Amino acid sequence: MLHRITGRATKCGPSAISAIAGVPTHEAAAAIRRLFDRRSVNGVFMDELAAALAEFGWTPDYAIHHPKLRERRFARREDAWERIFAGLPFDERAMTLGTFLDPAPAGTWAISASNHFIAYADGFVADSGAWVERKPRPWFRADPDCDRVARRRIREAVRFVRAAPGDARRVPAPESGQATDGPAPAGAGPSRPASPRPVPDGKEAPLTGRFLVRSRMFTLGIGAAMDSRFDSREEAEAYVDRAMKHFPGSRYDIREDAGDPGAQEC
Repeated sequence: MLHRITGRATKCGPSAISAIAGVPTHEAAAAIRRLFDRRSVNGVFMDELAAALAEFGWTPDYAIHHPKLRERRFARREDAWERIFAGLPFDERAMTLGTFLDPAPAGTWAISASNHFIAYADGFVADSGAWVERKPRPWFRADPDCDRVARRRIREAVRFVRAAPGDARRVPAPESGQATDGPAPAGAGPSRPASPRPVPDGKEAPLTGRFLVRSRMFTLGIGAAMDSRFDSREEAEAYVDRAMKHFPGSRYDIREDAGDPGAQEC
């Protein structure tokens, strides 16, 4: 669930943090300034956003990177980016906001597209007000505000989960000389190492969910497919109920499946 963006800071990075964590934007900007020794926050990279969200109890559990991400500057500090995303399951995919959001993916996401951050959670989007609104609103392609940004290219999209109380913070603060959580995976290219995500009871659950929701979304005559996984049938059914409210006419199939949740092309 996204929060209404509040606070004095107006940039898109702190606004995305505010929407996800429910803190004022000026507190989000203050966390970035402290963690990265910055005098002001006029632009934010994903490493800064992830480190700040960790301060407010949110950790990344899955990422999507554009195949040509590293051809441009992609982080405030490359060592911090490597430390935060080392061992995190990810895919390299080139896609637009519409391709990604039309099937209503599950979870809470911070999305970098066209040098702008937008927050998304379970069918709702919010940003600084440059593209949509500070108040969360449904992502719906028939909405002119959504349709006019649907072709924006995604640079990075990271899914965040709330850390369980008492759990050690998975994303370390990017202090110089700080030890990493562990060695980076050997070899080049995408990998899917085991990376547990926190759950409310304090235990660790695998990224693979037992129940698979296969979605087939139709909007403005365009079809898109995506798979989402959940730990229980109740979570899967609640997700389908929410999705059907925003995307009537789409098809959703719930099945029990213990296979590998490889990313599906949208």
